[in-house]
Amino acid sequence: MFNDEKIPFVKPIRATYQALILSDEKSRTALKRKISLDDEADCCPKTKRPVIRAGHDSELDDKALWTICSEYDSLHDWKSLAKYLTLSNQDIMLIEHKYDDLLECFYQMLIRWRLRRPENCNLSFLLNVINQKFGKSICLDKKKDAQQYFKLISKKKSIDNIRLNEKVMWNASDFMCENWKSIGRFLGLKETTLIQIEAKHLPIDGLRECCYQMLLTWSQQYSYEAFVKDLSIKLIEMNFKYYAKKLLEIF
Repeated sequence: MFNDEKIPFVKPIRATYQALILSDEKSRTALKRKISLDDEADCCPKTKRPVIRAGHDSELDDKALWTICSEYDSLHDWKSLAKYLTLSNQDIMLIEHKYDDLLECFYQMLIRWRLRRPENCNLSFLLNVINQKFGKSICLDKKKDAQQYFKLISKKKSIDNIRLNEKVMWNASDFMCENWKSIGRFLGLKETTLIQIEAKHLPIDGLRECCYQMLLTWSQQYSYEAFVKDLSIKLIEMNFKYYAKKLLEIF
């Protein structure tokens, strides 16, 4: 019935399809292996990451700069310190022209120096310069002494867990308003935040409203510290002991 002619063997369709898939996967794997790390770097866009220098933002914040200014007893040295920190005469003239208060000039000078972000822009370098070149020793940690003084003036009042509410902050702003910006800096608020508060409320509502808005902003950003005891201790650390006493008299 059938002749002896050999009929070519034909693979099943399914087996042929699987072989094609396997071959395609091997070719793609081989292609990946041919690409080196350098090739991948050339193909993918490189994302530039900002260089973070140690100690810039964590140590030398607005609060640290303001504390140094407040503790420095010879504010007339600010020009000499500015020159040592390589600020130009034009920088000094601009600061002097814009600000009348020596303390503010000192602070703005340090702010301008920090904005330049030099390689040695850190807290230890600044403190060493002030100590070695100008013979001044700055103490930044006064919390222990402040706590002892708080115990003395609190007269065993039960105010450990009393939070600052709007009424207390409004009453406190009545006697703290003259130094509201200094207090805001020491409490850790950024300079841009204080400038915004000043621009929005000072022309119309005056100093007391600025002080109130500053305390309100601080209590929202640092809610874990917004207690009467914490604010009193911070005021004592700033040498505003009179304000701390007046705050405790509310209760």
